[in-house]
Amino acid sequence: MSAVSSLNFRELSEEMNLRVAKGEVPASALPNLKSALRAFLTSFGLSEDSSVGSILRRAYYRNLRLHVERLQAEGREKSYIANRKSLMGKWCSLVTHLDRVAAATTNCMTPFQSMLHELLNQSQTTIAGLARAVGISKSTLGGWVRGTMPNPRAIPSLKRLERFFAMAPDALVALAFERKSFKPVASGPAVNIQYRERLGRITKDAFRLKQVSDSLAQEWSEFVIHKTEKLPDLRRYSRGVWVATDLVTEAETAKNWYCYTKGKYVPTAHITWGHVASFLGWLSRARELGGAGLACCDVQTLAWFSNKQMSRRYMKWLIARAEDKVHNGVLDFAKFVAALNHPQHGYLTQMPELQERLPEAHRPAVWREACEEAYAWASEMKKNLAVAGIEHSREPMAPIKSVLELDDPLEAVADMTTRMKSCRPTTGGLDEAVWARDLLLIKLMASNPLRAKNMKLLTYRSDNSGNLYRRPDGSWFIRIEKRAFKNAKGAAKTRDYDMPVNRVVWSDIERYLNAYRPMLPDADKVDYVFLSSSDEKPEGYVGTWKSLNRRIFYLTRRYLWDCPGIGSHGFRYIIGTATLKKAPGAWDAAAAVLHDEVETVKAHYAHLRSSDGGNYVHTLLDSAFARM
Repeated sequence: MSAVSSLNFRELSEEMNLRVAKGEVPASALPNLKSALRAFLTSFGLSEDSSVGSILRRAYYRNLRLHVERLQAEGREKSYIANRKSLMGKWCSLVTHLDRVAAATTNCMTPFQSMLHELLNQSQTTIAGLARAVGISKSTLGGWVRGTMPNPRAIPSLKRLERFFAMAPDALVALAFERKSFKPVASGPAVNIQYRERLGRITKDAFRLKQVSDSLAQEWSEFVIHKTEKLPDLRRYSRGVWVATDLVTEAETAKNWYCYTKGKYVPTAHITWGHVASFLGWLSRARELGGAGLACCDVQTLAWFSNKQMSRRYMKWLIARAEDKVHNGVLDFAKFVAALNHPQHGYLTQMPELQERLPEAHRPAVWREACEEAYAWASEMKKNLAVAGIEHSREPMAPIKSVLELDDPLEAVADMTTRMKSCRPTTGGLDEAVWARDLLLIKLMASNPLRAKNMKLLTYRSDNSGNLYRRPDGSWFIRIEKRAFKNAKGAAKTRDYDMPVNRVVWSDIERYLNAYRPMLPDADKVDYVFLSSSDEKPEGYVGTWKSLNRRIFYLTRRYLWDCPGIGSHGFRYIIGTATLKKAPGAWDAAAAVLHDEVETVKAHYAHLRSSDGGNYVHTLLDSAFARM
């Protein structure tokens, strides 16, 4: 396509003049078209003598996005920006048209065909492999690559190709058709997760207690102190101790006061307060909405957890709200009620003075008897629910089902990073620093699938005293104290984490730390590896990257094929599954990379474990089966 490879913007402008002369473009639109093009060129430091190159071709949608962001920063109105996008779309369409004409004249590849070849080279795959991954007929894709142009019925397939390569919506469709001949098609992932849909509905109907009285706040604070201090005044079960830690991802505020004590963060308090706020919120929920209908001022006490009748009604409502599923939240609530009312070391059993804070109509005659009754009922519920089995209202592996079904699920992550590399910003500066940070984050999650909290708290120091450190031989490792893990009382209690980073990630680490991290805000104030960009953190906030998990969700939704988005924990499923598919029965290896107990891994990956015996038998009998 040498005929258009040297096309510059002056020549492009003259082509638009010809369209006006032929009546194909209204003369009244020409001044606005020329003005839009001049502003677009100025924003990128270009002139009319600059080559069109990829600016209005391969990189058009990315450049348009940057141009729009600059207009927004200037305070332009939405109508002005929409008009500018429409005008620039006409220039892009003209370039595509000229490229098609040149291709037909010189017998070269069309813009659409050229893009397909570029995508195949970029992904380092075959036509058959790409067709299989995207869900397109091999013969159809092969025909397009050889020069056959798609018909309008192929638009959904083109949209899947766009999503697979993380291209802007309509980037391929616009190359295949004249802009006026196609209608935009929604480009979001087609995967629907029932749990997320239900969660979206019920979260609009929030019922947690919003107004917390000073008396309830004091009750809760005293309870947290009882669960965390080394020498409590009341009896406490040996396994009922809560850990307070200084390893926190966010500072104490008026909104998260309930999970702090004496300046330290208490993870279990964070979880348990959810049960308290939900139960007390349900008590004050209107009867016509399924609640108990009590006044908000009457529910401000932990003493309600010794009311068996209300606890039972609440659990029934929870089950109905979850579409008749008995999920872990229901079982956890029963466990909490039983623990609070234990005859010997239950906190409420030892705090009879709390009964005076209940409304008189709901105040028990004998406090200890009420606690014993609540304990007996909750204990029975725990046993019954355990026997009946818990129904998971959420299937954690559902969003990545298509990934986990691959022979090697890690290949999907490799494809993801390839697509991320192709979207590297050309403008440099902060945008490129964010791109390098995101790429390192995904590759490090694949190499060392840690939980989001551990990733947020990951540190680097030039003297190698941080969590991420470099050994004398040039290899990179991650070391984390066992107390920093969620399972510090389980798998992590016997060993610290000190694991190698895959060598493929080493260059990304060094490039990010040396060139890109210093560009990000607060790089000189904190030693965390991953930092927020200016628009990812509250004004004035200095600390960990609070929205790290949301960023992973966005990146996987955009770049991980056929995935509606997952958090950091999804990478643990991918790596665990990939390990066990490559080495069936290697439970110790999977547990090591996940820093978890072997039995826990076996429980989570039972779908793989159940097939081990069958695969082993088939291997033994291969010679006989070969004759069949």
